[in-house]
Amino acid sequence: MKAVLGFLLATSLAACAIPGPREPERYFILDAGIAAPRSGAPVVATPTTAASFYDTQDIAYSRAPGTRAYYRFNRWTERPQRSIHGQLAARLGGGPAKGGLRLDTNLDEIYHDAPEQPGTSRIAITAELVDPDSRTVLARRTFSRSAPAASYDAPGAVQGFNRALAALIGDIEAWVAVEARPKPR
Repeated sequence: MKAVLGFLLATSLAACAIPGPREPERYFILDAGIAAPRSGAPVVATPTTAASFYDTQDIAYSRAPGTRAYYRFNRWTERPQRSIHGQLAARLGGGPAKGGLRLDTNLDEIYHDAPEQPGTSRIAITAELVDPDSRTVLARRTFSRSAPAASYDAPGAVQGFNRALAALIGDIEAWVAVEARPKPR
């Protein structure tokens, strides 16, 4: 009987030691605010790939140079490369025209660089403009943008990511417009 009472007392005390309610999980949308297509270039955006660390719904941050970690309880609603692809495709317009080019993109990094408050939201994408017929890479460039985080946490970082992504998509669109122009012979 004493053993049973001892066991019940021990489990009761252990249950009291569990901390209170944990922080709720939050999900964020990566949204550059792209409303309508603006590009006239005959280009189709293929699905964006991502560096393996960023191929997740977890939101990354850095508190020291050369380090990365994921926020707990804060995630993207979908993997960032999927969202970026959808927004690039929307901005560049429909599908390829006859003789159109292909835009291949890779998300190199997306993280909240926060060694000091409030930190900076950073995004880098490598883009290649490809002739699909000959499979020749016509142009290649890495784009990176950053924006101040609104606060020293994941929600503040997301606000910065959205501003940085809007500028970055504009950069890619302008680059495609120049590179996709027929070259004089």
